[in-house]
Amino acid sequence: MTQGGTTFGTVVRWDDEDPGAVIEAPDLPGGCWADAAAVEQSTTGSGGLRAGQVVEVEWARPGAHGLPFRALRVVPRNDLQATVGG
Repeated sequence: MTQGGTTFGTVVRWDDEDPGAVIEAPDLPGGCWADAAAVEQSTTGSGGLRAGQVVEVEWARPGAHGLPFRALRVVPRNDLQATVGG
């Protein structure tokens, strides 16, 4: 049975060799794999993400790349980025 939803998460790492990211979120215990094709190109330019970046994730189960969840769509949220002292 496929399950899914939308949540906010943080990029843990970006993999250039197998283009994609590992995203962590409280709603996604164990992590979420985000293939580069799932990243909204219009908001990122290059299609890549960076560690520490806050993203909105539309996710589904089962997962991919050994993680319990996979991203169907990832939107970088520049309006929610952490700032110094905040």
